[in-house]
Amino acid sequence: MQLIKDFFYHYPRQVIIVWLALAIASIAEGLSLSTLLPLLTVATGDSASLVGASTSDFLTQALDWASITPSVGVMIVLVLIGLVVKAGLTLVAYRQVGYTVAAIATNTRLSFLRALSASRWQYFLSQRTGRLANSISTEASNSASAFQSLASLSALLSQCAVFLTVAMLINWKIACLAIAIGVGIFALLKVMVSISREAGSRQKNAFQGLMGLLTDSLSSLKPLKAMAREREMDQMLERQTRNLNSALRTSVLASETLKATQELLIGLVLVAGVAASLTLLELQLSEIMVLTIVLARLLTKLSKLQQEYQKLASKESFYWSMMSAIDEARDAREEPFGDRQPTLDRDIRLEDVCFDYDGNTVLKNVDLHVPAGQFTTLIGFSGAGKTTLIDLIIGLLRASSGRVLIDGQAIDALDIRAWRNLIGYVPQDTVLLHDTIYNNIVLGDTALTEADVHAALDKAGAADFVAGLADGVNTNVGEHGGRLSGGQRQRVVIARALVHKPRLVILDEATSALDPDTEKAVSATLGALGSDYTVLAVSHRAALTERSDRVYRIENGQARLMGADERVSA
Repeated sequence: MQLIKDFFYHYPRQVIIVWLALAIASIAEGLSLSTLLPLLTVATGDSASLVGASTSDFLTQALDWASITPSVGVMIVLVLIGLVVKAGLTLVAYRQVGYTVAAIATNTRLSFLRALSASRWQYFLSQRTGRLANSISTEASNSASAFQSLASLSALLSQCAVFLTVAMLINWKIACLAIAIGVGIFALLKVMVSISREAGSRQKNAFQGLMGLLTDSLSSLKPLKAMAREREMDQMLERQTRNLNSALRTSVLASETLKATQELLIGLVLVAGVAASLTLLELQLSEIMVLTIVLARLLTKLSKLQQEYQKLASKESFYWSMMSAIDEARDAREEPFGDRQPTLDRDIRLEDVCFDYDGNTVLKNVDLHVPAGQFTTLIGFSGAGKTTLIDLIIGLLRASSGRVLIDGQAIDALDIRAWRNLIGYVPQDTVLLHDTIYNNIVLGDTALTEADVHAALDKAGAADFVAGLADGVNTNVGEHGGRLSGGQRQRVVIARALVHKPRLVILDEATSALDPDTEKAVSATLGALGSDYTVLAVSHRAALTERSDRVYRIENGQARLMGADERVSA
């Protein structure tokens, strides 16, 4: 099947190592149990009634070569040693399987995250958060579980081969008949595998829908409760959960039906085989006992083989969905920039810049000048293109025509990561991690020190309120910063933008969610940044525009520099 080929293509070394380890362990298991009665036959000096003469001679010669006396006690000890060796080999093999499964889950998640982080900003905006979360959690885990089922299939195939060999040595005709019956049972119950594959696809779709809806509803829980609308959302979540439950029940029913039917058919085959051996083939009871044990093991392994194949089929849709998400994100990779090192000593200029999105003109022949060391503000109605201009300067979007220049260098020629490293960004939504103030500012950057954090807090006007907290910078801010006020959260976000000492500070509606008094205080802090940084703000509030050196009005897709008298009326 294609899934097996894909695993071998992406993980050839792991597949080979796991297959070899499982094959050796399986052979050890089969031999340790299957040779018990043949060894006892040799030990008791019985004729080759239970095994063929050639097998009996081979075992006798092997024991003579090893200087082992073929007594009953010695043979039992040999078999016990074989069981211990088999247990050790099985432990090593399945440890390797477990490590490989964990590695696949980790590599899959990292591949998806790396592809997503390298994708175009427009692609990222088109993705649903719940869909991304589902890929990283559910789909990655089930993709790794599919490899585990594949490993179990390999082990069972090896075990079946060993038991088939032993059965052939005892009575090849009956062994061939047993194989034919096993294949017949496999073909008869193949429909259950198809049902499991379909149920797996339904599970995947239901998980995606549920995770997407759950993420959206949790982010909107406060307004929903405020309007007494949470019940309607609960009903939508309930419908999605019931769809998932239906798919899970179908999968369970198919799995248990397969097991029950297999057990019944195997039992009927063994009873019929014993009866036929006694009446038609006229075999000795001892020979029938050996065949029954070996064939029962063989048919049981064949049934487990089909069960693992069924599990693999149910996980298949998760794997392909995960691979599709990774490929899709890679196809949306951000177009390459240049390698020139950026500076911001003079200015940022936009010359005759146009930008179209989905066939609609957003910006048309825009000229914009942001001098270094000054405070520049963009104002305009919602949807006028202010944020688009910001994204063009950051390099998240590429102009349809015209040029974006940083100190005279086209942004396309710059090392874009180095340029973005010179930017401190303060968004409208103050998104904080459920962590300490310190960790919310450094965001895992080990190069930043506590002194850097305190310096950033001081510039953000947050040093006093943080010092007044019982745990200072080690205070946990709660979910989304819920333990802090709106103004305090905004100041922590400002400190986050300043801690790595940027050259350009971008304020994207940074005060729009604050009350007038808090906005005035925060705006005073932001206005003071103009003396140390180049500041570019998006706002329609007077509290920021009155502190600006330059104000542009964005209207009808164009930018117009406003005079001092116009700012008052704006």
